[in-house]
Amino acid sequence: MTPESRSPPKRPARLLEDEAVHVERRGVLRLHDFEVKGALGTGTFGRVLLVRLKTATAGSQNIFAMKVLRKTEIVRLRQVEHVNAERYILSRVRHPFVVDLFATFQDSLNIYMLMSYVPGGELFTHLRRAGRFTPDVTRFYLANIILALKYLHSFNIIYRDLKPENLLLDSRGYLRLTDFGFAKIVDDRTWTLCGTPEYLAPEIIQSDGHGKAADWWACGVLCYEMLVGYPPFFDETAYGIYEKILRGNIHWPRTMDRLSKELIKVFLNPDRSKRLGNMIGGPQDILNHPWFRGVDWEALERCEIKAPIIPHTTSLDDTRHFLHLPHPSLEDMPGLVMEEGPPPLHRRFDPITYQFREF
Repeated sequence: MTPESRSPPKRPARLLEDEAVHVERRGVLRLHDFEVKGALGTGTFGRVLLVRLKTATAGSQNIFAMKVLRKTEIVRLRQVEHVNAERYILSRVRHPFVVDLFATFQDSLNIYMLMSYVPGGELFTHLRRAGRFTPDVTRFYLANIILALKYLHSFNIIYRDLKPENLLLDSRGYLRLTDFGFAKIVDDRTWTLCGTPEYLAPEIIQSDGHGKAADWWACGVLCYEMLVGYPPFFDETAYGIYEKILRGNIHWPRTMDRLSKELIKVFLNPDRSKRLGNMIGGPQDILNHPWFRGVDWEALERCEIKAPIIPHTTSLDDTRHFLHLPHPSLEDMPGLVMEEGPPPLHRRFDPITYQFREF
């Protein structure tokens, strides 16, 4: 038995239920107040749209990203708990490196989450374009992520889906963590298998129960991918990836410097009690690591440091850093076309709608 498995659940530094709720109250904004400008992305059971608030006053924010999720698909894929957790968490957290949630809605078919539009596109796109990042560029973006995770972990929130596709660049070149579909408040550990295969910690694969340490493992994988151009554990099948993670064999390019290699190794320690970020000093051990020497963490969190990549955008609704997807059919989103009346009596207590009553 490891010391970690004997330790009692840790009370979070802050309680999420004590935080102010930042989403608009029901009725202040209505779904049909928004005009669809385009599609930004598609996922397993939904899509993300670029929308404009038609009723915005001059000088106020009027461009947003709208996440649209089909209710029947969420239920079919047994993701109701995850979707409700995403709303609960994002409605209360506020951090410069986490995407903002402003309002939520639902109509007869979908639930909708109104979020900040982050125009610089995915870090994944910029990394593929560059091939790989220098240690200085990697340090800037990894430091963004570490501050976001440190903040989330202070509430006992584990993120569980760190990867370049879930990191968006804002107009200043800073990262925003997005897609909280797997985020969960965990006082000790949880056993759900979720995440992207290349980024899973050994304890998730082995169903050994996982907690915050799984996010720090993913930081090691991401650091390697940014420096090398591909993840350390790569295979054509998920099973092959899991085998490589459990074996822990990593190819170290000769071009990688000693300190970067040392940082990645302490993040990718299979022993959670010796993994960087999960030892007695917590996240402070990461901030104090020699690889981050010279980083002004407070100035970084205040966004006072010039970012290494500043995305070129010409307007608030510039979508050049996203795929140009076909315009969505508005028939699939009835509440965006017109305000729906109250459902007929026989559908007032629809079991599917009831599961999303917070929206």
